Amino acid sequence: MAAGPVRAVPAEEPPPPPRFDTELNQPPPAPPAAVVQPVVSRVFGPPYDRLPPNQAPSVASLPPSSPWMRPPPPPQEPPISVFKPGQIIAWVGDQPIQVGDVMPLVEQVMAPRLAELDPQVVEQQKAAIEAQKEKLMRQALESAIQGKLLYLDFLRTIPADKMKEALPNITKRAEEQFYEKQLPEALKKAKLETSMELDAKLREFGSSLERQKQTFVERAMGQSVLAQKINFEPEITHQAMLDYYRAHLKDYDLPAKARWEKLTVRFDRFASKQEAWAALGEMGNEVLRGAPLHVVAQRRSQSIDAADGGYHDWTTRGSLASDTIDQAIFTLPPGRLSERLEDSEGFHIVRVIERTEAGRVPFEQAQVEIKETLRERRIQEQRDEYVNKLRQEIPVWTAFDDQGPAPGNDTLRAGNS
Repeated sequence: MAAGPVRAVPAEEPPPPPRFDTELNQPPPAPPAAVVQPVVSRVFGPPYDRLPPNQAPSVASLPPSSPWMRPPPPPQEPPISVFKPGQIIAWVGDQPIQVGDVMPLVEQVMAPRLAELDPQVVEQQKAAIEAQKEKLMRQALESAIQGKLLYLDFLRTIPADKMKEALPNITKRAEEQFYEKQLPEALKKAKLETSMELDAKLREFGSSLERQKQTFVERAMGQSVLAQKINFEPEITHQAMLDYYRAHLKDYDLPAKARWEKLTVRFDRFASKQEAWAALGEMGNEVLRGAPLHVVAQRRSQSIDAADGGYHDWTTRGSLASDTIDQAIFTLPPGRLSERLEDSEGFHIVRVIERTEAGRVPFEQAQVEIKETLRERRIQEQRDEYVNKLRQEIPVWTAFDDQGPAPGNDTLRAGNS
């Protein structure tokens, strides 16, 4: 079933070389003009740092405006646009979550992408951008809710008669960890020097350094309880790993790949195909007479890889824009010069340096990675199960709930910013 270890195919002793005498063969007729497809760009997209795994929303392609296109309808402002940093968008038990607790993460994700766009494009796509922000905000809010649930669960572990004495000491230790570990990492990520600069930056997003510290302290306390509820070394059986491997065989398939080099002449550099055909033949004959291909490529080849001596590192089958070259490097014996090949760009001569054929990672090699994947999955399942249990015990309300505000919270209430 599974192939053995993948081995490189060594260059064999080349057979009699092809001849590039121009009088022996005439170049094929010119190909029809290629149809150029319009390019559709994306406005913004991943990565979504620090968001829950597998929850990053997909970003639809947004076509550029054209003078002959019907103008889009007026943008609709999503609900998120009316929120202010100090407004409460969720209650977890008696703990509020404000917009300013989650919006910094959203803005930090979006800001670098938006900064790369033309202001006019940002204005034209305002509705789509705001909708994207709302999706990110909902995800950040869910993460914040889970943090609050675990924090409240931690508080329940402290006896009431010891709360006043124990909580300040625990909080102090967590704050020390914030200043020793979290703050330096945040400064490095933001490319700032001082905590005052970071605080000013956070306030632009409706947050503050003090608020970030409080969030860190609460999460640290919540994680300390979670660590006691979860088995971080769950049993992963050999059969479970084998079942996973069989269910994900495609993930362990290895495509054929090759290292290769190329000489090129471009049609747009010559008055006729015959001249291009002859020029490439001269290059090929230089290599046949003993000149290193990379030297000839650097001196005479007309492709963008000429500066690198026509060299191409490991290339997987089917990944090249030129089907002609792709077919050649995965059928030509290593070490042999190809005949002159033609595609829409020009004529080419290629030579395979080394190639590995398609195969599959054996289970014996994959099982270490599989075990870790299954371990992380089991841990996450335990975490989700425990958080869902807390949801049944501690009331949660958000501004996005269909049923409306929780009792006693008839409207969004402003908190302390």
